[in-house]
Amino acid sequence: MTEQDHSRALTRLRIPLVSPPAWPRPPASKSSLATGTTPRSSEAASSASSAALFTTSSLDTTSTDLTSIMSCATQLSPGTKPEDIFTKPAQSKTDMVSPELQAHAQLLRQTRQMVEAIRRTCDILEKSTNFAAAAGPAIKVNEELRKLQRSLQEQKEVYEAQLQPLEEKLSLQLQEAIRGDFRDRALSLVKKRVREEIVNSINKELHLQIPLELHDQTAKHQSQMLEVNISIHNSEARAKNTTIRTANEHIHQLWLPSVKKAHSKFPPTVRALAEKSAEDVDLLLGAYNITMHHHSDKEPSAELTEKMNHFLNFIGVRLRVVPTSSTGKEGKKSSSTLVISACQ
Repeated sequence: MTEQDHSRALTRLRIPLVSPPAWPRPPASKSSLATGTTPRSSEAASSASSAALFTTSSLDTTSTDLTSIMSCATQLSPGTKPEDIFTKPAQSKTDMVSPELQAHAQLLRQTRQMVEAIRRTCDILEKSTNFAAAAGPAIKVNEELRKLQRSLQEQKEVYEAQLQPLEEKLSLQLQEAIRGDFRDRALSLVKKRVREEIVNSINKELHLQIPLELHDQTAKHQSQMLEVNISIHNSEARAKNTTIRTANEHIHQLWLPSVKKAHSKFPPTVRALAEKSAEDVDLLLGAYNITMHHHSDKEPSAELTEKMNHFLNFIGVRLRVVPTSSTGKEGKKSSSTLVISACQ
């Protein structure tokens, strides 16, 4: 049930208050006028004793009026109410009714009106009671929902109050982390840029102050220095390789003629060289500018063995690869097996 339906239900529960009709006060009797008493004194007297209410003359008048009422009542048409006798205009002196009876007739009409108003009020109360009984569960559910809503609102406020300092703390930490990261990156970029600018400015100054001939000589000297360094390294590697006595010992690599690094196919041991293919051996000979005479009358295996031994001699290793022949199941000879022996 929504709040609008709840307000409508409360509006329907409002019971109209019916004010009872004013009770008419009977007019002062002739006896009070004759005796000179006030209406209040006559009312006090009537409450004290009912015998002193009317005088003898008023009793005669009342009996005469009752006689005329009875004669009129016998002449009423069907459906006429008794109180209508007192409201019809008088036709003659005998039809005139005393004021006391008219007051009583007025009281009777107002009593009936009050009874009708009470009946309508009872009907409204019954309908309101039925509606309240039917709307009771819905009103109870609405109250429970309102309680639950208030509870959730209170929990929400508590959680928001707890989350606010956490959000502020995390925001500060994040800002500090971002500042620190940006600071480190900025310093790194600045250092790199400053270094590049310094190198460029020095190169410009050198180009302006040093003649072109000296630049060419410097470039030649650099290439010569590279060749010298490579030659020194290779000489040291060859000297170390001369101490190798077994096929599984590590071979010290030689640099390529123009680069300060060895070839990717350079064998780590003598046995690894013996297991290489003819293409790999030719590639190594070409990379290190190793030349040898080609003999067309030799077998491929013998030629490959000669190339391997030539490469071993170039890198300073004193071991040699010697081919051997073996006999298979069918009695045929094969020369695929290599045995590594020391050089005499």
